[in-house]
Amino acid sequence: MQQSNFQLLTFNITIDGEIYSIGVNQTLYVKYVEDIQSATKRMEIQITDSETAVCSKLRGMEQVFLEIADHKDNLIGGYYVIYDIQDRVQDGSVSKATLMLCTPDFINNAAIKLSKRFGEGEGKTIDEIVVDDILGGVLQTGVSIDRENNIEKTFNKYSFVSPFWCPFTIISWLASKSVPVKGSGASASAGYAFFENKFGYNFKSYDKFARDPVVKTIIVGNQSKELDENDEEDILSIGSIRVKSSTDVLKGLNIGSYSSNVMTVDLYNMNYENIKFNINKYYDSVELLNKGKKPEYFKNFDKDTSSTRIMSKIVDTALFSQGTHTAGLTKQLSQSSLREKLFYNKILEIEYIGKFDLTVGNVVQLNTFKGRSRDFDESNSGKYVIAKVERTFYSGDDRMGTALTLVTDSPGS
Repeated sequence: MQQSNFQLLTFNITIDGEIYSIGVNQTLYVKYVEDIQSATKRMEIQITDSETAVCSKLRGMEQVFLEIADHKDNLIGGYYVIYDIQDRVQDGSVSKATLMLCTPDFINNAAIKLSKRFGEGEGKTIDEIVVDDILGGVLQTGVSIDRENNIEKTFNKYSFVSPFWCPFTIISWLASKSVPVKGSGASASAGYAFFENKFGYNFKSYDKFARDPVVKTIIVGNQSKELDENDEEDILSIGSIRVKSSTDVLKGLNIGSYSSNVMTVDLYNMNYENIKFNINKYYDSVELLNKGKKPEYFKNFDKDTSSTRIMSKIVDTALFSQGTHTAGLTKQLSQSSLREKLFYNKILEIEYIGKFDLTVGNVVQLNTFKGRSRDFDESNSGKYVIAKVERTFYSGDDRMGTALTLVTDSPGS
């Protein structure tokens, strides 16, 4: 008999002050999603209510507390709000419905439009604005924030007025302008990711993932039928991978990822600057997940006359911190979208049934093999970042499957 990795510990829905407990026998389908490109977690649950008749009482905006554990007591879930009710079916005394869940912060974010100055005076560092002023001040979040492990300090300060933006829109805008303290200077690479995983909010530079430790090694082509043998403490064995995208050159050409020209005017001193970007110089200086050989086709862009995108910007360096590296700040900011594009250079997907220990933002080592001789596949092996987690449970199967989307910025080794 196959071992189940799904335990529904708590599933409570609060309706008009009364708490309704939903059991595993009433739960037909569960989907749990984390995404590095999304500010919050999401869930989708289908229930049947022959015992409680709760479906007919749901109107939306009800509070939900859900806690699910695997066979090793790793937990997922938390506090949610029902933002939509879909696929209601009534058949005699039995009805079922699909509940769409988001976090309370996501609802509060949608309801707030801010016209407010942040970083008054000489400005505040962006990480302080994100954590203290927006998450803690405006949203008054109850989500965990681990400053030491999940919030990376920024080098640059900022002062600005939000033009009636939502809090998460402001954070997304600031993320593209954030420069890490460790990477500040001539070779600094701007660009942060803001996301929520099972441990809380994260605000990290794309460069930092290259320095994060590997939490698990994933071995392809060695899957066992037994759950515990598939998913050990430090090793995960899977049957196959699917490469979803590998170096979208056309997209890179359109956004200037390989060769571009940025013309800027600084309102602080009215200086004009012409900034040329070339992937060959940038690639050698940026922190990468892997140390594989630079792609050969990059050589085609090693010319000043081959810019595939020309951009113009108006900046005001008076809004940033004063110091040795302020002069290079406009260059760093112009590279933020390019760093993000490089981060998603290769995208692949894997599926397995196992523990719930892996989460978005984790760095894993992927080992793949090729041919009948199972030679080591250097092109697809290497370090990857988990960019998306989807965990799905069907009552008929009695086990929760996991689908991971993995991304990397460089050829493997």
